[in-house]
Amino acid sequence: MATYEPKNILITGAAGFIAFHVANRLSSPNLKFVKGDIRSADLVNYLLITESIDTIMHFAAQTHVDKSLGNSFEFTKNNIYGTHVLLEACKVTGQIRRFIHVSTDEVYGETEEDAVVGNDEALQLLPTNPYSATKAGAEMLVMDYGRSYGLPVITTRGNNVYGPNQFPEKLIPKFILLAMRGQPLPIHGDGSNVRSYLYCEDVAEAFEVILHKGGSWSCLQHQDQKGKESD
Repeated sequence: MATYEPKNILITGAAGFIAFHVANRLSSPNLKFVKGDIRSADLVNYLLITESIDTIMHFAAQTHVDKSLGNSFEFTKNNIYGTHVLLEACKVTGQIRRFIHVSTDEVYGETEEDAVVGNDEALQLLPTNPYSATKAGAEMLVMDYGRSYGLPVITTRGNNVYGPNQFPEKLIPKFILLAMRGQPLPIHGDGSNVRSYLYCEDVAEAFEVILHKGGSWSCLQHQDQKGKESD
């Protein structure tokens, strides 16, 4: 497979945890930070045109499951509408050669207890909370823009990530801070649920490979096993 070489990349959500590490790995002397909202069509179109963007790595999203249960509208606005604005800008400008959409394995719902390697990527999506439902909805829009408008898309479905600079509401830093204070560590359910984790630098390396070697219309994933329960 030929190596894809982007010219100018837009990384949405680059101030967030995973995208921050990806941006650091891909950093160049020409790195520019723009504070903005992907729900602003004017801003997105302006950036694509003025910065001659040909590649998008779309990380920006509301991501916390518990928060989605209490404020689901914000997840719809950011994860679905924000993605739609970005896709429409790609269609209008007609200059995007690679669109990498960062989704989550949460879209599958719970994994079967006897699964060995998780669910096949072609299985039905069965999200179980507003966060995963909005991520699944965003995936459908990405898929449609690939089919209807020929946008070269790649979707990834990763699982839990940990590492430096992670927000303390996430499980591993939360448990570390609670343990340092001598406070109890809260467990969901009966304690039998299992989570898999990927280190942030390994994830950044994987995205670098996807950027240069990933094939359009593909879906790449790594999923938890047994009673999955994500941050």
